[in-house]
Amino acid sequence: MPTETKPSPALEERLTLDGRRVLRVTGVKEILRFDESAVVLRTGDRLLVVRGEGLALRQLAPEEGRVEVRGRVDGLSYEQGGTHKGLLRRLFG
Repeated sequence: MPTETKPSPALEERLTLDGRRVLRVTGVKEILRFDESAVVLRTGDRLLVVRGEGLALRQLAPEEGRVEVRGRVDGLSYEQGGTHKGLLRRLFG
């Protein structure tokens, strides 16, 4: 009888935004780019783009894919993972 496998809680993607000042993300596979105005994270087959001001990045548990972004978060968006080169070029010139 086959058993259903659930994703590991560490790899499960979850976003928690506290007052637009602290964003906690789980399920992060890779940090592609960050500066004070944008952070680009790979989560599964998508890219999570965080835009804002005064952004700082803390990796809470790299082996578990947990990351924290602090600063003023103005927007969150997802892009397909295959477009990251064009996206990074547009974001960071």
